[in-house]
Amino acid sequence: PPGSSGVYNTHRTGLYYDATENKWGVYNEDANNIVNGSSYFVYVEQNSEVYQHVTSLSNQGTSDAYTVLSHPDLNGNPEAQVVVSTYYNPNASRNDKNYGTWYDGTNWNLFTEGGATIEIGDAFMVAVNGGDLTHRYRHVASAASISGNVTIIDHPALNGNPDARFVFMHNWGETGTSANVIVDKVLGVWYTGTNWSIYTEDISAFPEDSEYDLIIFDPTLGVSENGSLASVSLYPNPADTYTTIESQEIIEEVRVYNLLGQEVLRIAGEGMKMSLDTSSLTSGTYLVNVRCEGRSKTLQLLKK
Repeated sequence: PPGSSGVYNTHRTGLYYDATENKWGVYNEDANNIVNGSSYFVYVEQNSEVYQHVTSLSNQGTSDAYTVLSHPDLNGNPEAQVVVSTYYNPNASRNDKNYGTWYDGTNWNLFTEGGATIEIGDAFMVAVNGGDLTHRYRHVASAASISGNVTIIDHPALNGNPDARFVFMHNWGETGTSANVIVDKVLGVWYTGTNWSIYTEDISAFPEDSEYDLIIFDPTLGVSENGSLASVSLYPNPADTYTTIESQEIIEEVRVYNLLGQEVLRIAGEGMKMSLDTSSLTSGTYLVNVRCEGRSKTLQLLKK
């Protein structure tokens, strides 16, 4: 984690939802205890860019070691960015395998790096391209970027930013390319003091030419001063217990995020002018995403 020395964690992790606690959690697929001091970046859906994929006979590939993903933003799009997590619910399936993606010319596929069978009913959370407040980036682990078990990432939203947040996935690429490298390893991320990097948890040599899709959270994306927004305004700002949102179009939905990318409020729209109750928010800076007829604007809100 930023600001600490970190710990190695060779366990594969997945997501689960605890209906008793009403909270999401991270767990070790091999049922071992979570490593004390380990930390995790968690991607929180911003719009509708995350969907649940459950394996079935209908989406199984010609081999049971891969499953075909299907999403309008994936199909026929070799430049899509795909990041996948194993998901314990809804079928209580532990899924202790390393996964990667590849594009076959038509579809994106999810495969086990070691060639193991993906069981029918295994579930996954699939993030596609990220939301309004994210960068998409494909990193190539070239010889120049590799040092031992580490590959250094070079991206302006990450460089010199120890507080950056991102998720990533190994991408095998399209058949016949230099990216066709198997990475059957547990991977983590680390901030070197100047750059973020991806590393192998078992300290083995980092696989050269392997590629990785990154979705990088950036709270500054889409943020403009209120006066420069022709169709949406937010007042009063700074706000105390409420602020008013006014638009020239029908407001469909409003979502509020803190600067860590965590969604803290979500409410349905109310015509072209509505009040947003901010009394539950602590003092600080927030990003208010206003969706109007399929489009969105993100404004910065200061809470007193």
